[in-house]
Amino acid sequence: MNRPDWRRQLAALMVLAGCSGMGSTVFVHRDYNFNFVEKVAVIPFENLSNDQGASARVTHLFITELLAADAFDVVEPGEVSLALSKMSLTRSDMISEDQAKQLGKALGVQGLILGAVNESSGLRSAGNGETVVTLDVRMVETESAQTVWSATHTEGSKGFFSSLFGTSEKSQSEVARKCVRKVIKTLVD
Repeated sequence: MNRPDWRRQLAALMVLAGCSGMGSTVFVHRDYNFNFVEKVAVIPFENLSNDQGASARVTHLFITELLAADAFDVVEPGEVSLALSKMSLTRSDMISEDQAKQLGKALGVQGLILGAVNESSGLRSAGNGETVVTLDVRMVETESAQTVWSATHTEGSKGFFSSLFGTSEKSQSEVARKCVRKVIKTLVD
């Protein structure tokens, strides 16, 4: 008698479930040498979501995770705010090429990290909730003001096991941190 082994079926199901996540969309300038970048400034992220505090939370998480990755020196947020204020810049999506170059010189950086929180929400359907965070982040090189790296990633709170067994979901902070880590991994790996 040839009965299917339930362990093999479970392993196959777990592999399929692990492949069902949303991947990152990544651009890396093919001719750019990232060894040139020693210091970066993280410009406060734009908030395109309905979550009013999302941009500040994600900007702080991004700085912390970037420092933890030990890939670049990072300018203190207060210095970035001061430089933006002196240049009368209030929105990171409105920085021109000339302003990016000036900001780079003023802060002594080779790269500006700019980004947006596109989504930070709790989705509800049929009594079930899921937290979703989507980030769109890029690095602009300050000598030429060209985008040399860009990544978009969406992360949700429900994993395979929480959906299957009804276990607890990740908090919004955990989802945001995981999303930030996956975005940074596309830059430093």
